[in-house]
Amino acid sequence: MSQQATALPPAAEAQHEPGYLAVSNVTKRFGAATVLDSLSLSVGRAEFVSLLGPSGCGKTTLLRLIAGLLAPDQGAIEVGGRDLTRVAAHRRNIGVVFQNYALFPHLTVAENIAYGLRAKGVPKAEQAKKVADALGLVRMEAFADRAVTALSGGQQQRIAVARAVVVEPSLLLLDEPFSALDRKLRETMQIELRHILRNLGITSIFVTHDQDEALVMSDRIAVMNEGRIEHLGTPSEVYARPKSLYTMEFVGQSSRIGGVVTGGRDGIVEIDTPFGIIRAPGHFLTGSKVVVGVRPEAIAAGEGPAGEYNTVRGTVAEVIYFGSRTLLHFRTAQDGDRLHVELNRLPDTVAPGVEMTVRWRLDDSRVFPAPGGADR
Repeated sequence: MSQQATALPPAAEAQHEPGYLAVSNVTKRFGAATVLDSLSLSVGRAEFVSLLGPSGCGKTTLLRLIAGLLAPDQGAIEVGGRDLTRVAAHRRNIGVVFQNYALFPHLTVAENIAYGLRAKGVPKAEQAKKVADALGLVRMEAFADRAVTALSGGQQQRIAVARAVVVEPSLLLLDEPFSALDRKLRETMQIELRHILRNLGITSIFVTHDQDEALVMSDRIAVMNEGRIEHLGTPSEVYARPKSLYTMEFVGQSSRIGGVVTGGRDGIVEIDTPFGIIRAPGHFLTGSKVVVGVRPEAIAAGEGPAGEYNTVRGTVAEVIYFGSRTLLHFRTAQDGDRLHVELNRLPDTVAPGVEMTVRWRLDDSRVFPAPGGADR
């Protein structure tokens, strides 16, 4: 099943009817704590959007508000033009796949899948056909009469998905459904689930704290931070062109070098750093404290032409081998700085304590105000 999914077109190329799910200025408080702060989000029909962020950022609260399991303190939620803000959860036609799958242990696989159909009053003959179709969708036809307690974690996850989609929901919500699976199975299920949902054309909201999971599965990613959406964009936009230092550091690894702007022109600023002068695209006032971010894979060994590349020299602190790639950590002179370099082929002379020259293109640098503020 996962091999079929590899032939799918890139998620970013999909076309989606805008505004199918509209979350407008939603705020949610628990006592004195504001968990969501005037948050808005628009999701297109058949789009797969991941809510990505650390524990406590508000992503699960947002999911529960959309599901109707919580009520917002202010704001509105619409699906397909229908205002659901005060509609009970069981009247929203929204499917939910929970972190622990929430399967009924006393029911068989087929009975679990049929549960929502029975609740909707679907005739038995039609139930049987829909259950059979759902089992076929997740390739679990042979398990219809099996007890769910006899299934593996991956099999239970498939049944939870089948139970959610069999009722033809207008929207599917998934709350970290892969968190209990081992890494290899989790990677397989990511592709399989994305394949299923794309084929069905179901609009889906996926909660995760795993950045790789979000990059693999999503049409767009909403990076959340303290009850706000920090950056909403395609996986390539969020990774390659992050709008904030928070997004740069949360999504993927990055080098981070602090410095002070000493000048600049034609959209290129010069920054004085412990590694020397670094040049990067940006517009900041002279004297501004900033942070330069660079993805490790954008940095190569050796010098580059001065007009197109930044070249710095540093001492290797650690060499970390990942099989297909090697990550070098360099020593830094100030707290918060880090210089990470990812190489596909490691020179024989490189080891901890060795001085090394590295380079990266000016266009691969991102400059952000340092925490505490910088003037643009």
